[in-house]
Amino acid sequence: MPGKVLIVLLFFIVTLFLIPNTLADATFKNELDIRDSSLDFCIDELYTGNDAEAFRINLDIDENRIVNSSEVDIFSEKFETNASKQYLGYIVIDNGESDISMHSFDLMISDAEGPVDTSPINVRASVGYDLSASLSSGRHSIWILGHPAIEKMVIALPKGVQLSDVDGIDELNSFVNDGRLILEGRSGIRSFIVDSEQTFEYAVRIETYKSPFIADLSRFPSLF
Repeated sequence: MPGKVLIVLLFFIVTLFLIPNTLADATFKNELDIRDSSLDFCIDELYTGNDAEAFRINLDIDENRIVNSSEVDIFSEKFETNASKQYLGYIVIDNGESDISMHSFDLMISDAEGPVDTSPINVRASVGYDLSASLSSGRHSIWILGHPAIEKMVIALPKGVQLSDVDGIDELNSFVNDGRLILEGRSGIRSFIVDSEQTFEYAVRIETYKSPFIADLSRFPSLF
């Protein structure tokens, strides 16, 4: 677990603009496609009610209570310029001992144009990472930033990689698709001990290994 992040309570657009509303009107879905030496991370966000209105206020550069396509483009370009600093902290491999770099980022904002009101806004961020360590051999840990508004997480492990432990996913479900273990659930709170003190965070920690033998998944009855 990276020492700089203990309890994470803010996320993405809400974090950037410090919107003062509660998160009841924002819901997120994360999908992580983890390969041997790369990772694709997609974040789908739905803003409704007061959060949608607050989002549009931030988009409305000329403050005329109408959001146009140029204002959305300016916001997207500015956010993409600063994305590398923010998103490099979302994934940590092997407790930070394995380097991770971001090779692509794309932001798509839908249904935001028009009057500043509470109608829904959809946001999709797609991030591509390169990993310095191959996950296809040996043991590895993968730490993923969580958030209480993430209602669904889908994590696909590399083909043939086994799961030795997972923490921080509530309502956990799993299945195998084309030789890849898929984990599904919602973001939860994990607890652990730091300097003899119990610590909590919204994050997922996965421990994996690659073995020529078939894993005994009966060790994890909660996965089924």
